[in-house]
Amino acid sequence: MQRPSFADALFNPRAIALIGVSDDAGKTAGRPLRFLRKHGYAGPIYPINPNRSAVQGERAYAGVGEAPGPIDHAYILVNTPAVEAAVAACAEAGVAVATILASGFAEAGDAGRERQRKIVEIARGGGLRLVGPNSLGVINTWAPLALTANAAFAADTLPRGRLAVLSQSGSLIGTLVSRGAARGIGFGKLISVGNEADLSVGEIGAALAEDPDTDAFLLFLETIRARDEMARFAALARRAAKPIIAYKLGRSEVGQALAVSHTGAMVGSDAAVDAFLRRHGILRVDHLETLLEAAPLVVGRNPPTGRNRRVGVIATTGGGAATVVDRLGLLGVEVTPPSADTLAKLRAVNVPPQSGPIIDVTLAGTRYDVMRPALDILIDAPEFALVLVTIGSSAQFNPELAVKPIVDCAREKKPLAVFLTPQADETLRLLAQHGIAAFRTPEACADAIAAYLAWHEPPPASGARPETITRAAALLRAAQAQGEVLDERQSLALFEALGIPVARSHVFDAAAPPPALPFPFPVAAKVLSPDIIHKTDAGGVALEIATASDLGEQARALVAAARSRHPAARIEGVLVQPMERGIAEVLVGYHLDAQAGPVVTVGMGGTLAEIYRDYAVRTAPVSAAEAAEMIADVRGFAVLRGHRGKPPGDVDALAEAIAALSTLAGLSEPAVLEAEINPLIVRPAGKGVVAVDGVVRLAPAQR
Repeated sequence: MQRPSFADALFNPRAIALIGVSDDAGKTAGRPLRFLRKHGYAGPIYPINPNRSAVQGERAYAGVGEAPGPIDHAYILVNTPAVEAAVAACAEAGVAVATILASGFAEAGDAGRERQRKIVEIARGGGLRLVGPNSLGVINTWAPLALTANAAFAADTLPRGRLAVLSQSGSLIGTLVSRGAARGIGFGKLISVGNEADLSVGEIGAALAEDPDTDAFLLFLETIRARDEMARFAALARRAAKPIIAYKLGRSEVGQALAVSHTGAMVGSDAAVDAFLRRHGILRVDHLETLLEAAPLVVGRNPPTGRNRRVGVIATTGGGAATVVDRLGLLGVEVTPPSADTLAKLRAVNVPPQSGPIIDVTLAGTRYDVMRPALDILIDAPEFALVLVTIGSSAQFNPELAVKPIVDCAREKKPLAVFLTPQADETLRLLAQHGIAAFRTPEACADAIAAYLAWHEPPPASGARPETITRAAALLRAAQAQGEVLDERQSLALFEALGIPVARSHVFDAAAPPPALPFPFPVAAKVLSPDIIHKTDAGGVALEIATASDLGEQARALVAAARSRHPAARIEGVLVQPMERGIAEVLVGYHLDAQAGPVVTVGMGGTLAEIYRDYAVRTAPVSAAEAAEMIADVRGFAVLRGHRGKPPGDVDALAEAIAALSTLAGLSEPAVLEAEINPLIVRPAGKGVVAVDGVVRLAPAQR
């Protein structure tokens, strides 16, 4: 029997081995056999247990090699110490895929990481692909296949659907299936990927991009491990018009710590992860409930186009609608009143006069002849990108009447989101059957709407001119010989090589008389040292120096202060620059994030940059157009836009500088781990920008 593709072996295996399966069907290691039989798997199942001749009434075999036929998929259920031998046996027997239940690998420290490395090495030597470790299994309701140890699959039936779930948490698969069953939401393929020692979310997702039984993907993520594979998955899913919705842990430090302890996840910046998901057209939601409910909002749709991101609201209960509208306001989503033309059309179908953003049809909205034409008018209204419908008690007591005007609307024209204020399970099921996005809580409803309106087509690829990269790489290789952290002079030289204007500077020895400067007073003086990153904190900066004699005194004082705070620091002199002035001070940064890869950041600059926490992040490189969008996202940059009649700053030059710094993503050797311009002075419109300080940190030289 020819070895199948890993995707076929995962979701449509012709024969299965259960290695270490228990005779007790109630135990974790006994459940997979029970669930496979319970839910109708039709292929051969080979229980592997050297201690028993039969398991749960079925013949058992001492080893994988003794099974009477070829095996596509093995579920390894043995304890951690025995996993390595089981993987080796599967590789030797020509098994295509093995899923590993046990924990105690990458999440268990150095020893666990070594165990994980060894099983991957063994598997690759034998052409075996691995799922896990820490995997609760694989489900395909269309096969049917329930190859899982998750207790939730003791349910009598598995509702079929066209959603695929890829989860780094095994238990969350059961959570989604059980909650979905109560709502009439079914799933097709589900997989617990665990530690992703071999097969990653991205590689599995890419293999399913053309799957005819899948309309959309739901991801539960604790980290992003193989970002290139994830990017490829996103591109293939986008080409196949199959949206990806992700719920990712890590908004808080506690969430990040839990992800690390669970599957050995990498920790990076949550803002960087946001940027990565946005760049690749993946919708991110903040509520687990939203992950379950949001798919109908995006299935069969493209991201919204144009600048219209406004929401129209119609309700039979104004108070219920307000609970969603209030949340939307916190999320920055614009809920606006209908236009005069739309209001006139609503009055013509007997909707009472309205003032405000919520069209409250009151109890009259329970009548089809009122709600249906009102909904049609709002769906056709050009001022709205999406329509929110809120239904009160009629959703609980008259589900058919509440649902009919909604499902009869032309859904293909504009997305509809429905929030039901009572507990109305039957109405939720009816809406799910008709492919309408229905929400049980105002928080999840607002979360889904915000995610949909933030959904964008990925921007075109952007990059630097080859000669720019060549020039920057040569400069960095020369600097790398002196250390991994560049001093300010070297950093400014790199920024200039990238095409960013930098301040003129002059370096001198504080012990010598001040030299004649090639620029006029007043000046700024700074200690020059690759070992002192925060010069202000070290007393190493003096501003508005008016004369040469003042410069000499200040230079000696700066060096003395820096030596007292950093006795071991290398001090290479004092760097002097003309005092640069402008509309605002901006921080522009670049770094390699542990999860998202290269990202670029822009925010308010100066010494309070870390306190403001008002910034925009994108994956790098970015174009000037993307950089302009970043600038628009920063609230503090109102000053650059001519706030309250003040002169505007040169936003175009700032966008060009952001784009230029982001091209560091094109450098592979030496790789830049971190680069920061702080501050970049933004001059008045048409006058450009100038970098006056910065730092660059390189990856260690490859030996």
